[in-house]
Amino acid sequence: MVTDRKRGRRLLAALILIAAAYCVWLGLTIVRFSPPRAVSPAAERAGGPPYEAVGVYHVHTKFSDGRATPDKIAAAAAGRQLDFVILTDHGNPNLGSLAGQGWKRSVLMLAGSELSVSRGHLVALDFALPERPFPQNAGRAINDVAAAGGFTVIAHPYSKTSWTWGEEAGFSGIEIVDSDSMVKRNYLRVLPYLPAFIFRPELPVIRTLSRPVETLRKWDSLAAQQLVYGYFSVDAHMFYSAVFGCFRLHALLEEPLARDFERARAQVFGALRAGRFYNAVEGAAPAGGFDFRAEAGGCQYPMGSRVEWDGPAAVKLEVRAPFAFAVETRLIRDGEVIGRGEGAELSYGTDRPGVYRVEVYLKGRSPLAADFPWIVSNPIFVRRS
Repeated sequence: MVTDRKRGRRLLAALILIAAAYCVWLGLTIVRFSPPRAVSPAAERAGGPPYEAVGVYHVHTKFSDGRATPDKIAAAAAGRQLDFVILTDHGNPNLGSLAGQGWKRSVLMLAGSELSVSRGHLVALDFALPERPFPQNAGRAINDVAAAGGFTVIAHPYSKTSWTWGEEAGFSGIEIVDSDSMVKRNYLRVLPYLPAFIFRPELPVIRTLSRPVETLRKWDSLAAQQLVYGYFSVDAHMFYSAVFGCFRLHALLEEPLARDFERARAQVFGALRAGRFYNAVEGAAPAGGFDFRAEAGGCQYPMGSRVEWDGPAAVKLEVRAPFAFAVETRLIRDGEVIGRGEGAELSYGTDRPGVYRVEVYLKGRSPLAADFPWIVSNPIFVRRS
């Protein structure tokens, strides 16, 4: 009897010691991975263009398989100080979420629809309401959305199977990171960080991220053939505040975001349609102020642009990464790293056509895996005229 009591006490003491050690580890982890402060508000941009509108893309509501109403989602977005949210409820199209667009709680609530088509899921954006449902055939759906004035993005292309889109063309973008797929694929990585959800809800999500090797390779391959832009997708169905704290799109605007709904809608969708935006894991560090552009023939070209170039002067590529913490900037051409830098600016002259984009990595203390980019720009397409 005495021996059993001693064993029980020892076991209890061991469990208490393990729990205490775990709490200390978790607390130190939360402190260690606390994001650094921004140097200045992202939207200021030194008082001039381009201005930034910061938001999230691919959000589901109760109009399909989400857990919250658009009003509650707007409240979560306002709590994260977002400028816009893009709802993408399932439907061909989804009339409920489309009807609910507008300014809510000072957040621009926009909507498209996630279409179920023959090759997978396709997000349709900025279209006029069609007279009949969009078709299930993928190619016809892409064409019909374009005919309705919209554009399309391939959703989570590698979430369940290999690439299923064949040689389809005409879409505007591809999701290069999808948080819902990442969490499902790497859910075991979440378990040690679950209690952190109370104090820093984005941390468990960030710790599931692994480099999307296949998707980045496919994006580079597609971009060699057509203008195609990359998106960080939250694919949010619940825990909206947590995922809103992770991924952001930074849309670059020529004027501050308008208060008139139709004007603001045109500004954001116009930037996405033209590839004038970059993606960031904002939960790891504030990313406002980044820029990537080209100069050729006395003209400036923002990211997303096609540069028609005939020489003999080189095209000058310029990266601006004005952060007070340590980063590494990588300039990529056709999928290969061709330049690196650790300062606030990186310049590169080239006389070679190709698809140029930028990845920025955090150095030092970061919750991201070492090979996961903190910022991914959209490309600049340099072509011979």
